[in-house]
Parts: sequence; structure tokens; C-alpha cells
Amino acid sequence: MKLLALRSKAQRSGAGRGFTLAEVAVTIAIVGLALAWMLQTLSTSKMTAAYSRNLKLARELAVYTLGRIEAGLYEEELESEHIRGTYVDEGYPDFQFEAVIGDESLSPDPNDARAFDNWRHERDQRERNSSSSDDDEEESEQPYEKVQVRVTFPKIGELKNEYVIERWLPWAQIHPVDPESAEGQDGGGAASGGAAR
Repeated sequence: MKLLALRSKAQRSGAGRGFTLAEVAVTIAIVGLALAWMLQTLSTSKMTAAYSRNLKLARELAVYTLGRIEAGLYEEELESEHIRGTYVDEGYPDFQFEAVIGDESLSPDPNDARAFDNWRHERDQRERNSSSSDDDEEESEQPYEKVQVRVTFPKIGELKNEYVIERWLPWAQIHPVDPESAEGQDGGGAASGGAAR
């Protein structure tokens, strides 16, 4: 009898030690939510890291392009004052650049309805206010010229996929004087001066 009483007492105390189905379901739900949140955080962190890498690389490539413009490596393309290219030779085929020299400015993203191009607005106002006689004036040499470079890279989520840098470079570096034309002007002046004597 004592043995039977001990066994029934042990069974009653053992029933209180186990988990019920409701407790197991709540635990699984909590662990599932925690895992989903951790995966979302990890995914967001990966996207942010990739975007930061692309943005840093775009800045370095923009500075590199500005250096090439300043060094005169795009001298032939400067006549159009609008340069486009890629960075395939540098090992970044997904990165492209666009450079504008002078009063031109890079147009804003046409998909961005909030964008307002201040430079274009000012240029349009100047064109409206200028008279036709101003068009005949020759371009005078300025000490500096504005250069804008925009580097675009692959889009990641809803994040912006471009980097724009603007710098003022010395006029003589962007518009180098052709030595042959400079000699022709000097020589022509000397010849006319000699004929006048």
C-alpha cells in the first residue's frame, strides 16, 4: 500500500513538470519571430554595406575622373562640354560617368518628381533676359571653370544610385591653348607690324 501511494504521488508530481502544447506553441512562435527579425536585420545590413561600398567607390571614381579631366586626358571630348564613359578598363563595368563642363549642369533624375534643377532654372532665366547682341560676343577667358561629374552604379532597393561631385578647375587646364594657333597669332602680328614700317 505504501508503494502504491508513493507511485501515485510520483505520477502526480511528474505531471506538473512537463510542457503543455500551448507552452510549446508560444515558444515556437517567439523563436520564429526572433529569427525573422534577425534575418531582416541581416538583409538590411548587407544592403547598407553594399550601398556604402558602391557610394565610396563612386566617390573615388568621380575624383579619378576629375583628375583625368584636369590632366587633359579628355581634351578631345571637351569641345562638346559633355563627356560620357564607363569604368570597364578600371574593372568596374557597372559604373558609368557623365561629366559636364561650364554653365551646363547635370540634369536631375527624371524619375524623381521632387527634383528641381537650380542651375537649369538660372540658365533659362539668363537666356530669357539676354538680348540677341549678347550671342555675338566671344567667350571671354575666366579664371576658373565649373566641372560636374556624376557616377551612377547599380541600384540597391530604394536607395539613390548616383554620386555627383562638383569642382572649379583652372580655365587654362580645361581649355589648353593650342601652341600652333598661339604662334600663328604672334607671327601674324609681327608680320603686319613689319609691313607697316
